[in-house]
Amino acid sequence: MPQENPIIFLVEDCPVTGLIVERAVMHEMPDVRLLWARSLAEATERAAGLDIALFLVDIGLPDGNGFDFLWQMATDHPTARAIVMTATPLPEHQAHTSALGVLHFLEKPLQLQPLINQMRAALEKATEGEGKNDFRASLRNVTPADILQLKCLTRATTVVEFLSDDQIGRIRLEDGEIVSASAGALRGVDAVYEILGWTRGHVTEHPCVGFPMRTIDCPWQSLLMNAAQRIDERLSAITA
Repeated sequence: MPQENPIIFLVEDCPVTGLIVERAVMHEMPDVRLLWARSLAEATERAAGLDIALFLVDIGLPDGNGFDFLWQMATDHPTARAIVMTATPLPEHQAHTSALGVLHFLEKPLQLQPLINQMRAALEKATEGEGKNDFRASLRNVTPADILQLKCLTRATTVVEFLSDDQIGRIRLEDGEIVSASAGALRGVDAVYEILGWTRGHVTEHPCVGFPMRTIDCPWQSLLMNAAQRIDERLSAITA
């Protein structure tokens, strides 16, 4: 069931913008809890252990970049949605928002009614999949390649996130084809090779949002085959 009082977590250092958002939420969304942090350090500390439904994050903050915070929160709060804000939009911002699965990218000064509408829609999306008929499983001895092959064969459109120790990798599929991937500083095919070489961790799945730049053009079958050959060569070099 949806949360009775979902939490919107605002990260914004401008007191005027923060107060405007806070008052708008209190007036228009009385069943929502709004928490407001004014820096990344404060946000990281306050977000720990909370069940957050939606992040509303400014990009330019006094102690860092809002995108870095959202990458961290994607691990700690994988089901939360996100909206980002900035007064100085740059071309690379759109690529970051797409890669993170951000729902909306807003330019300041904010228009309050569209923002309220977008936050309501985001909270609905956060509970969209609940109650549907599907299987949820925890399986042992399954490799990242096994998971990707299954998603490709079922022509899935999704983002599969792999967590291994302190490493995070994301692979996006559209209609069963692998179209983009990231793992640390790696992008595209190199990121897929890196992720498929991981031997332990866990996997989550997120809906595709936005239209990120395509970084992989080869068929998934050849991509997985080449990755398997690379892994075999690496293992042979280790045991030689």
